[in-house]
Amino acid sequence: MLRFAVVSFLEPVALDSEYDAEALPLHVTLLSAASTDADLGQVAEAVEQAVAAFPGFVARGGDDDEHDDGTEVTLLDEASEIVDAHRALIAELRDLGVRVDDPGRVGRGFRPAVSITAEERIERGERVELRAVAILDCAPEGDDARRLVIDQMPLL
Repeated sequence: MLRFAVVSFLEPVALDSEYDAEALPLHVTLLSAASTDADLGQVAEAVEQAVAAFPGFVARGGDDDEHDDGTEVTLLDEASEIVDAHRALIAELRDLGVRVDDPGRVGRGFRPAVSITAEERIERGERVELRAVAILDCAPEGDDARRLVIDQMPLL
């Protein structure tokens, strides 16, 4: 079973980069942690189909908020294309039997945001440009405390 998430990092990261789950570089989550019996190739193809229509995303930092799990975030304003990409991901991944861990963060519950870390954050009004999408393995070698960048695709 593949446990994965789809994100867009604010700064480029290398394929095969590995991070503690709580220490990911600044990013926007397009699809939160999910599971499927499909393989990485099938998931990557669906993700690529979903984001093919988007040449990249531009948004601005908005209000600070908190997810239900206590994660502090900066919500994104002017982010309608990010919402559209999220919906496209749901539609493309549905046929692969993808199950999202937290259904409250899907569809109407989806809020484009960037997590606030102890070291980094975006500020209100700050322009955010996203030029690539990454698929993360949310449990490399069965360890759900780590994240591994297992695929990336540029937004053209």
